[in-house]
Amino acid sequence: MRLNKSLFTILLVAAFITSCNRPPDLSIIPAIAFEDIEFNIVNPGDPLFESNTLTLSINIEDGDGDLGLGPDEVDFPYNTFDLVRDDNGIAIEFGDRPGDPIFTCDNYAIEDREETDLNFDGDFADTVLINTNVNQFNIYVDFFRKVNGTFEVFDFRALPPNAATLCGTSFNGRFPCLSAQDGPCDFIRDNRRPIKGTLNYDIESSLFLPIFRTDTLMLKVRVIDRGLHQSNEIETPEFTLQSITPAGN
Repeated sequence: MRLNKSLFTILLVAAFITSCNRPPDLSIIPAIAFEDIEFNIVNPGDPLFESNTLTLSINIEDGDGDLGLGPDEVDFPYNTFDLVRDDNGIAIEFGDRPGDPIFTCDNYAIEDREETDLNFDGDFADTVLINTNVNQFNIYVDFFRKVNGTFEVFDFRALPPNAATLCGTSFNGRFPCLSAQDGPCDFIRDNRRPIKGTLNYDIESSLFLPIFRTDTLMLKVRVIDRGLHQSNEIETPEFTLQSITPAGN
């Protein structure tokens, strides 16, 4: 499922990771901890070039160092989705069966949006039922906004005009393979070494300020390694955009 990035762009910055001899208690299941979060406005007031970025910094460690995905890794087990097929192996289209889920971008893939003839019928006109693969991403970031003293999840995918379809863009994404070697994903496939350091994950949106002007926010974050081990989930301290903006920005 291709993400609609007309409103949002996910940026990745280099991660500084240091290798070390594996301590006895360093698990192959990744572990993360909150380090910092910062909000920056670049080119403020410029209607063409202003950008607003949340930089989330997390400490991360993994006993066999299999962290990161390359942009070209789109086959199983990192594929975006799997087609749902009937007993004859034919992809099921939207509206084929009365008991199928309602249309959302979690449940269906649109061929012209994917730029692929998913059911191989010679056109790009179909909407087909899918099972979304959670392992397509290796970092998951959920936003929460405090409303009447209670944090409530804020789903960017449901912003108008996508409230019913969830066809907007989330901030889940991929960070690259964490190695200083050339061809880092190839390197870490063959060299299982412990890894420990800080990962900086940049999230850019032109809507942060208009939506969250003075709101109190909190993020929940988890990562998944190449072996599909899920880390612990962490929470950031609560913050406002103003409270995490560096002086002079």
